Amino acid sequence: MAAALLACEPDAGAALWQRFWGSRDPALRQQLVERYLEYARIMAARLFSMRAHAGLEFGDFLQFAREGLLQAVDRFEAGHGAKFETFAAARINGAILDGIRSYSDAQEQAAARKRILAARSADLAPAGAAPADPDALFGQLAEMAVGLAVGFVLDDSGMYLADEPGYPDNAYAGIEMRQLRQRIHALLHQLTERQRQVLHYHYLQQLPFEEIANMLGLSRGRISQLHKEALDALRKRMLQDDPVNLIF
Repeated sequence: MAAALLACEPDAGAALWQRFWGSRDPALRQQLVERYLEYARIMAARLFSMRAHAGLEFGDFLQFAREGLLQAVDRFEAGHGAKFETFAAARINGAILDGIRSYSDAQEQAAARKRILAARSADLAPAGAAPADPDALFGQLAEMAVGLAVGFVLDDSGMYLADEPGYPDNAYAGIEMRQLRQRIHALLHQLTERQRQVLHYHYLQQLPFEEIANMLGLSRGRISQLHKEALDALRKRMLQDDPVNLIF
């Protein structure tokens, strides 16, 4: 064991590794991490110099590298004939690349969601010039806000009932949201088949109107019309049954 250990770590760190493997003491773990932080920093700097994502800073790369270093310290064992740096290199590189990939995915999802929300707002916006009467203008804006709120509830619920997330700070708000989703879920069955299809594809599948139009063989304008009609029908039926504040 000692010979293998020295072969892996022929420097002063061998004793530290031996004590850590014998106890798994968190304090010793932290000492090992600090010992190799500069190595992780060098690897992070190398990949940062080849970066393709302007949104990520060096601090992000360093954080990813530290996560990989922690994994390497926890998994490294003596007796495999390799230095720790060699063993850790793959974990650190992998952690950095995984972090970059997660960031890219999140950016793509955020951009796609922004485009979808912009399309919804445009479709629900009143046609023509804004009315001069302040009360009429406020009424149009309120109609648009209510339509977007109904869409938000559909989007957040996935159009199907599932276990609700917790509301540790406001249990009453959680109950209200669940009741609201249940009502909308029941009202969906009162829409036309085409209206339900548009809401299903747009809110559950997160498809833009252009793709829905291609799938259903309809024009983009017709999909927009069906979307607006469906949300308007839901809103009116909810207010008829029991007026509710949908602007939250």
